[in-house]
Amino acid sequence: MIKKYLILPVLLVFLISAGLSLGQTANNTSTVENNTTIEQNITAQANETSSANQTAEANATSTIANLNYIWSVNGIEIGPITMALNQDGNDLFGQAKYEPDSGQAWNAEVVGSVHENSVELTITAQKDSELVTTKMSGIFTNESISGNFTQVSGGKMVNKGAFSAMWVNPDTSGYTPATIEQPTDKTTSQNTNSAASETNTISQTNTTQKSRFVDVREYKDKIGPGGDLSGVPPGMGGSGLN
Repeated sequence: MIKKYLILPVLLVFLISAGLSLGQTANNTSTVENNTTIEQNITAQANETSSANQTAEANATSTIANLNYIWSVNGIEIGPITMALNQDGNDLFGQAKYEPDSGQAWNAEVVGSVHENSVELTITAQKDSELVTTKMSGIFTNESISGNFTQVSGGKMVNKGAFSAMWVNPDTSGYTPATIEQPTDKTTSQNTNSAASETNTISQTNTTQKSRFVDVREYKDKIGPGGDLSGVPPGMGGSGLN
């Protein structure tokens, strides 16, 4: 009977210990599963963010208009302006020229930017002795740019209006600047003409003076005995004989 009472407490202790062990194992398993789930969620979110960023960058790149062409620009000058644009992402840069049938040609530098289909350009040209800046704002659509421009020189607005540009060649390496004829200095030209005129006058004077004075020794064979000068041309007599 005593042994029966002693075994009962031992069984109770064993059962309690076994229950605690099972509970801890279950808790540990649950914790590991929770941690694994959290890591998986974080990884999935990171992948989604990276994919979204790549998609956004790809979309941004695809929406930037390609303006890397040679363009013909109308509306700013009487005739067309030829403009060669190079592109680096959103940045635009290049050259422009104007070659009229009559009048002064000019070359210019071009800088600007493009965002989606919105285009901003600035043309800076040396026209005669003046620096002229043309600011252009337009929209690229249907392979052309159209918009408005403002032209400034000497701190004053000298022109404004609408412009349009159509690309004519995708190979910008074929662009060549305009040939600029250097203006002739009027003062130098006048001085040169005056010097030439003076030289001609002196030459004519010397020729006239030379024709007035003749060495009568050239006619000594024509002078007769006793000083007869009948063989000497009139006005050329004299005593120049040795």
